[in-house]
Amino acid sequence: MAYDPIDRILMISNDGDSPPFLTFISIRDGSVLGHFMYPTGQDGMEQSVWVRETGMFYQNVPGDKNRIDVFDPRKLPNPVKSFPVQCSGGLIGLTVSGLTVGPKGLLMTVCGTVGGLSVDPGTGKSGRTIPEGADADEAWYDPGSNYYYFSRPGNASTATGASTSSAGGIAVVNADTGKLVANIPVASHSVAVNAKNKHVFIPGGGKGIFVVAPAK
Repeated sequence: MAYDPIDRILMISNDGDSPPFLTFISIRDGSVLGHFMYPTGQDGMEQSVWVRETGMFYQNVPGDKNRIDVFDPRKLPNPVKSFPVQCSGGLIGLTVSGLTVGPKGLLMTVCGTVGGLSVDPGTGKSGRTIPEGADADEAWYDPGSNYYYFSRPGNASTATGASTSSAGGIAVVNADTGKLVANIPVASHSVAVNAKNKHVFIPGGGKGIFVVAPAK
């Protein structure tokens, strides 16, 4: 889900449906403002976000045509534009995953084995890559620490079946320098961070939620 606190609209992705679809809901009265249906054959959806600097929703769409669809809360329900995300290098079978909003509204997604990839929310132009974000399933930005967090479940494989031999874990990366700060050795599909106390929350299958506190 993604939330627009200005227009007070919630965008919900039903990624498990076939085909997947988006629903836009007003939190003022709970009314449904519209749906957007993806084509039959679309294999799921990835993270979505709202960017304050542009006032737009962004939906990450993996598949044969990796892209980020852009939705204007005032012109629902169809996307107003799409940004192709060109993943080059790495192993065959690259696809996009994860999406978060970094400093100054900069988007950060993940290009398979290539790593994290920044995307300008206004132009769709790709920027720097962060190799340590490779094979991550979710990306998170914590404004409290100014760090990106990339959750890597480990043992990832490509469409050809080739294994990346990833051990998994949470890669912590400085958002200004793009350099690795630390690796939290807990493999997971997801991660969340409390900006006030910088505690990191990592769900582990069958084990509950690990909470990692910063060093004193």
